[in-house]
Amino acid sequence: MTRAGLAVVTIAFAVLACAAAPGLYLRDSGELTTAAFTLGVAHETGFALWCLLGKAAALVPLGEVALRVNLLSALAGAIAAWLTYRLVRDAAGGDAAAEVGGAGAAALLVAGLTFSKSSTVAEVYAPTAAAIALALFLLRRAAAGDRAAGPLLALVGGLSLGLHAQLRILVGPACAIWALVRLRRGDRWPVLAPIALALGAAVVAYLPLRAARSPAADWADPRTLGAVLDHLSAARIRRAYADQILTHDPRALGERLYAFARQVEAQLGVPSLLAAAGGLAWLVRRRETRVLGVVLAVMLASDALYSAWVNPMGLEDLQDGVPTALGLALAAGCGIAAASRRLGARAAPWACGALALGVCLPAALADLDAKLSLGPEAGRWTRAALAEAPPRALALTTSDDLSAGILYEQAVAGARPDVTALVRQQLWDGALVAQRIARAGGEVRDPFAGRSERERIAGEDELLAQLLHRELGARAILWEPGEGAPPEGVLEPGVPVEPLVAAAPPLPAARPFAAAVDEWLAPGGDPLVRRLAANALSSLGRLYLQRGDETRAGALFEAALGARPEDAVAATDLAVVKARRGDFAGARDLCTRVLEREPGRVVARVNRGRYRLALGELDGAAADFAAARARAPREPAPLVGLARVALQRNDRPEAARRAHEALELAPADPEARALAAELKIRP
Repeated sequence: MTRAGLAVVTIAFAVLACAAAPGLYLRDSGELTTAAFTLGVAHETGFALWCLLGKAAALVPLGEVALRVNLLSALAGAIAAWLTYRLVRDAAGGDAAAEVGGAGAAALLVAGLTFSKSSTVAEVYAPTAAAIALALFLLRRAAAGDRAAGPLLALVGGLSLGLHAQLRILVGPACAIWALVRLRRGDRWPVLAPIALALGAAVVAYLPLRAARSPAADWADPRTLGAVLDHLSAARIRRAYADQILTHDPRALGERLYAFARQVEAQLGVPSLLAAAGGLAWLVRRRETRVLGVVLAVMLASDALYSAWVNPMGLEDLQDGVPTALGLALAAGCGIAAASRRLGARAAPWACGALALGVCLPAALADLDAKLSLGPEAGRWTRAALAEAPPRALALTTSDDLSAGILYEQAVAGARPDVTALVRQQLWDGALVAQRIARAGGEVRDPFAGRSERERIAGEDELLAQLLHRELGARAILWEPGEGAPPEGVLEPGVPVEPLVAAAPPLPAARPFAAAVDEWLAPGGDPLVRRLAANALSSLGRLYLQRGDETRAGALFEAALGARPEDAVAATDLAVVKARRGDFAGARDLCTRVLEREPGRVVARVNRGRYRLALGELDGAAADFAAARARAPREPAPLVGLARVALQRNDRPEAARRAHEALELAPADPEARALAAELKIRP
């Protein structure tokens, strides 16, 4: 390693380590850290290699376990930055300008928000980015005639089964095609590639071996070959988000691609995109770098499609775009090195440095608060829930933040083993429910034993009712406020516990709850913390709204917007409060602001149509309902709205037709049934 390379990796690690979260973080970080610490099975696709690396990091005696695993991400990010530097330096010719271009590419990579965030919390994306960079480095070496690089590239491909699927999806096919081309041209190393690939893929054996030990983190219990294949192919995630992934709606796909492009541009800046475009063209035009340029172009296009079509759920959480940040940094580094040479050999390094500064500075200054504001909020939030929970409480959670946080506190920190935490979305997994309750000293049978997974999911409400009735007399039941309301008549009044609350009256007082959320989370620059605060306030507000307390509900929605002004859910809910108070114009305007930011939000579109209908704006209402109908053809609400517009226009036949369509879609929908009764249509 050269002195310049050593400086790149050292500075990158120092920057990322200083910005790393000091402990437990939000979303999947708690679950992933627990899976690493306990050598368990993480959520799909398992991340076996990451768990092994995380376990090694957890053994380092430095701070709490969560910090150690966060620093693993920082180290992986620094390695990715160094490999980016090496790739640009080698591809651009190895002279002084290439050195400066490589350093600029590494700086651009670290400066982007998505990559920076992935490299400062416990996540799989930074190690995966390092593996992608290593694969591109080996590809470049193999294309240059290094016979050992090809089998090593195949080994990395096999090991990718233990990391995020981005590596094998975005880079794997292009590398495989190139290897076949080299085989046809007489190279012998592709013959050894399957052996190296299988050797690396052996890391998958970790999943059934560890699942058999029933660790604290055991997602889907992949003990059999079929279960392992389901886990590696993210079968549960694909079923859970079937309405969002692989959309057939060109408009929705286009909007997601546009949102992804806007996110990349906002984080990295226009200068970096121009430099990357020039660098990519330069790489493809030169014969000695053409393979790398083509693979980079394929990776960038594939990552955009993956983010918009396969995993649109990850856009808001900054879980998409890490390979794009890597690819753009590589291309931009080559672009500025190539452009600077036009000024001559003596001026090229200085010109390259100036160009690199102009490219990196906008990315470094963008989202600065979000990059430097990672704090202890996740730990405070989780510990607040556990500290006030009564002995042997049963906590029903719904968010990844609290569910994963409680798992970490119990399995890693050893806190409150008497509390049973169940994720409401996983209640259909009766075996998991029984396992969690047994660990807390209780006993419950799997009420769905012998039924298929589809039958279990369909009977989730039945399982919830059975579970709560069985457990009610023995322990306090706490409910994390979320999208769903507590079951009527199931939960008895209890002592309010925030952020978990007893789900029957009395609810926590709105003002103290808002003050507590502000104390625990102190919403600042971190977008995920601000969203968590807004979600907590909005969720409790919806419970108040369901009980008819518009005053407290409105106050909580306004507090949510104070924590996160762009929160679409809080704004839509506040519009409902305004409409109930007769302020239809204010409600319409709130929904309009939501739709300006998120035109695909169907609930806001339908609600604005209702408010326009109440204001007599029939054309606008019809346009909103028609747009909602186009986006959600299986939902009855847009059809009911169109029928109401037809009634206002005295077109009863059209109203009856729309009502019939709504009833065919959802015979039990209360709005459709009320409309049918009004029109004297038999359901």
